[in-house]
Amino acid sequence: MPKKETFQDLALTPPKGEQELWRWLYTELRAAILSGRLKPGARLPSTRSLAKQHSLSRGTVVAAFDQLLSEGYIRTQVSSGTYVAPIMPDQSLQASRGRSALTLPISKATLSKRARAMIHGIDVLAPSHSVGRAFRSYEPAIDLFPVELWSRVASRVLRHAPRSLYGNGAAGGYQPLRRAIADYLKRERAYVAEVGRELTEAGPFRKAADEA
Repeated sequence: MPKKETFQDLALTPPKGEQELWRWLYTELRAAILSGRLKPGARLPSTRSLAKQHSLSRGTVVAAFDQLLSEGYIRTQVSSGTYVAPIMPDQSLQASRGRSALTLPISKATLSKRARAMIHGIDVLAPSHSVGRAFRSYEPAIDLFPVELWSRVASRVLRHAPRSLYGNGAAGGYQPLRRAIADYLKRERAYVAEVGRELTEAGPFRKAADEA
């Protein structure tokens, strides 16, 4: 006997403009969960059923489900199906914050006189609550940073990295970086840097004009 879906007629707002369909479906299902239209513990229809109901590809529905699952809004049970999580991620976070506040002691540590003297006169910008807002010279577009691509590339590089990467290396630092710094100093600051020499008391830098 086939399993009966808990809802087949969930009203979803049609996608607007060029919005990606998986993102639209994720947003609609998340809104239904948060608004209470989908109750905690409610069983979601299968990806095939939901895809057929809204004329979507199964891959689109799977992508939306994966996003909801990664954020903790739904959970899966082997040979049973997909269900709305009994506790929302925001509620879990608030509960953990409350427990931490009760157990952590209040620190009485203060800055030393030397530290206070060092930071005297330095203006510290308040943390921004608008990540990704345009035209902030001191704040990159963090929301556009390709985190997943970066992690995959970093993982691949580390897997095939030579053993020398984990050693002490040259005392003067990474050779290509030293060469890039030397080129910059020559181009922008009119200094000539001898990359092959280690730093001495006099230093390996001299004005290009001195060489004339």
